[in-house]
This record gives sequence, C-alpha cells and structure tokens, in this order.
Amino acid sequence: MPAQPLIDIQNIQKTYWNGSVATPALRDVCLKIREGECVAFMGPSGSGKSTLMNILAFLDAPSSGSYHFAGVDITSFDEDYRAHLRNAAIGFVFQQFHLLPRTTAFDNVRLPLMYAGVGRHEQKKRAYEALKTVGLADRMYHRPNELSGGQQQRVSIARALVNNPKILFCDEPTGNLDSVTAKEVMEILKRLHNSGRTIIIVTHADDVASYAQHTIHMKDGKIV
Repeated sequence: MPAQPLIDIQNIQKTYWNGSVATPALRDVCLKIREGECVAFMGPSGSGKSTLMNILAFLDAPSSGSYHFAGVDITSFDEDYRAHLRNAAIGFVFQQFHLLPRTTAFDNVRLPLMYAGVGRHEQKKRAYEALKTVGLADRMYHRPNELSGGQQQRVSIARALVNNPKILFCDEPTGNLDSVTAKEVMEILKRLHNSGRTIIIVTHADDVASYAQHTIHMKDGKIV
C-alpha cells in the first residue's frame, strides 16, 4: 500500500474580490505530492502557479476545497496555525535573496533559529552545517556585498534548510543568475532532492524544470 501523500489538495479554488468584481485565480485544482518528490510548476504570468504555491506553503488560504498536509485536514485552520506550520515545516528560496545586507552569511542563516528560540550553541552548529551543505563554510563571515549572486542564493538556501523543513519551496530560484551560476544552484537543489528532501519549484525556465521529477503546467488557474 503506497504511503499517504505529504500534500493532497482537492477542488481548490481561489477567488480575489475587488468590491463586487471577482477574479478567479485557481479553479478546481486537484494535486497530490509525496514526500521526497521534486515537482516544478510552470505557466505564463497569471496562470495561478504562484497563488497555488502560496496556498501549498500556508501563506494563503483557499476560497474553497480541501487541503490535507501529512494526513491532517488543515483547510479550516486559522492564520496562527498556518504560521506555525510555515515555521515548522517550510523553507523558502526566492528569486530575490532577501539577505540582511549588513549581516554575515552565518548570522543570516541562523536568523530563523533565533526567532524560533533555539539555544545559541545549537544555532551556531546548525547554521554551520547548513552553510557547509551548500559549500560556503569558508565564506560564512562574509557579508552579502562580499559574495557573488550565486553565493548569495546559496546562503538563502542554507537559511531555508536550517530548520530542517519538510518541504523546500523555490520561487524562480535562478531568476537573477547567469546560466552557469544557475546550473550550480540547481545542482545543489538536485543533491538535496537526492538526499530525500521534498522540493517544489516555480519557474518559467525549461532548463530549471528539467531538474524536477514531474513538471505541472498551469494555465488560467487550472492544471493542464
């Protein structure tokens, strides 16, 4: 008997309202993702892929439909519970690196642990291990302006990993990088996936999507 999906969404709809004007962003989306999978979402701007990622990552709630995460129906849970799930189970890597400019790579990476109330010794241990995982242990006391774009993105990957999340969400992770550096970053994500990490990528780039096991194409708020 196959293991239950990590993510199981059924008939998800998301509608945004501006006064009495409704704009549907997602239309009856059904999807299952198992632990350890690497999935890419592709589609033109306005296709709904970013809206879907926001719902899957507990940044937003659907207008209707059901969402089971690790077997638990979380559809009706409030923002406080979604925030708890985000902190406990999700790591984010964005196109913009979102690093604190006057803070070292090491302190940027351990920042989520500080917010989570993790002890100082454990913060240092886990931040070092995360930077080592992305090949930046020798740059951990450099500030962002002393690092290349690829190195800054590797710092952001380390920061996303430091809480040992169940899922790594990557929103256009190579969008600000040249092709050679983009390949280096994707090779890191590939190694993380091969080690058992669940990864979800939102991208416009075919070469980035080619690293995923499955590519899901979206158009007009639907999976096509």
